[in-house]
Amino acid sequence: MIKTFKRIGLIFALLQLILSIVVVALMIKFNILPSFYIFVIVFVLTLFFLITGLFFISKSRFRVATAAVFSVIMCVVLSVASFKYIIPAMDTLEKITTKKQTYLATYHILTKADDEASKPEDVKEYYIGVEKSHDFDAMLKALEKIASEFEHVMNVVPYDDYSAMWTGFIERSETGAILMETNYYNIYREYYEEQGDNIANYVKILGDIQVEMAVENVKEDLPEIENKKEITRDPFVMYISGIDVEGSINQRSRSDVNIIMAVNPNTKKIVLATVPRDAYVKLPGISGDSYDKLTHAAIYGNNDCNVSIETLEQNIYNGINIDYWTKVNFTSLKKIVDALGGIEVYSEYAFTSTFSGKRVSFNKGMNQMDGEKALVFCRERVTVPGEEPQRGRNQLEVIKGIFNKATSPSIISNYNDVLDEISDCILTSMATEEITSLVKMQLDDGASWSFETVSVGVEYEYNYCYSIPGIKLCVGIVDEASRTAAVAKINEVLAK
Repeated sequence: MIKTFKRIGLIFALLQLILSIVVVALMIKFNILPSFYIFVIVFVLTLFFLITGLFFISKSRFRVATAAVFSVIMCVVLSVASFKYIIPAMDTLEKITTKKQTYLATYHILTKADDEASKPEDVKEYYIGVEKSHDFDAMLKALEKIASEFEHVMNVVPYDDYSAMWTGFIERSETGAILMETNYYNIYREYYEEQGDNIANYVKILGDIQVEMAVENVKEDLPEIENKKEITRDPFVMYISGIDVEGSINQRSRSDVNIIMAVNPNTKKIVLATVPRDAYVKLPGISGDSYDKLTHAAIYGNNDCNVSIETLEQNIYNGINIDYWTKVNFTSLKKIVDALGGIEVYSEYAFTSTFSGKRVSFNKGMNQMDGEKALVFCRERVTVPGEEPQRGRNQLEVIKGIFNKATSPSIISNYNDVLDEISDCILTSMATEEITSLVKMQLDDGASWSFETVSVGVEYEYNYCYSIPGIKLCVGIVDEASRTAAVAKINEVLAK
């Protein structure tokens, strides 16, 4: 009997050894733990294996049985560590750092508010207006998808821009329906709200068509340009873009949040700078000499934040080179905060928001927030004192709350939940090894970071924008003094 126990036990002991080697190899490859932690884990696993081996060579049936049971338990523990925690974490980091080769464009099918049509197929005999100057290929693909679903050739009326299409539809009834990309629809929606009106008084949405488009000019055979910075030693700047949609992070959408985070890993200092979404700027390579809102920059280019980054570098943060970008959406924020177990956020004012459709109150001072409350805090700009500029400052406080919680020791217990939640709702240009290097540095030194925040101010007026040339939108003229002060503060933190 004891020989049988030994044979079975030796099989599990061999499996324990193999799994121990696999776990250590994965952790070394993941490169997220400091060398000391790796040494301790190797020491403990080796000690466990040696003790198991000594029990197996014993003549005591009890010791052999105990060793066999212990070896089985260790195999289970090591398997769970590998397949439930380490490998999924590696996969998540790979997913959020992989450049997307496609993006999603969504179009509303619109008729007038009093039209009898109630579903998309009701307009298949209508003349339908389309705009041909912005992302023409995506519009054609959406139109083809509609025609395929209707099994009917559409009667199309093309327009040079959305203003001409909207005017032809609303004022002259040149078409019975229009196909409108959701970002431009939202621009019109906000325009009517600013006038104390409601877009629903004019149009209704019959349905949506979403198409997946290949990113232009992506050459996979070209080598990656190496970032010369050593991220744990060299100061760097990251652009954080918060797009105004829920669901897939791969949607092309306006950037409601535009935050610059300057990080100095040597001094452990971070400065967060924000500028209102309505800042009136030129969009490099897009608008020529025309001006537009900063938030609209995100709907152009390859959906990789480059247009927004160039806009900020050339119009706001002159002389500052933005090294990385991270894109999040409303879904991201809620999931991240909830996965962290909630965060503490400072509010400069006490106020109550009805933004989400229900009353949400905030106290002056520190507030404990779950994901939904943090999202409301970030998005409210009507009932909060200071309105749009204060919303930007509130967003900075939420970023601080997330950073403080994410760098605290308590994150170790549920880091895998955090990674699992963010896998589909965050993208970054940082490489996987750069992220793990930062985490490794934080685990190694456990340092506390100091934060400063700065805001670029604007003066609001109404003016024409490149994206919608036919109407005047509320835009923010950048205040030069606050812009200069923000640049100076960023340079101060970046100085080694």
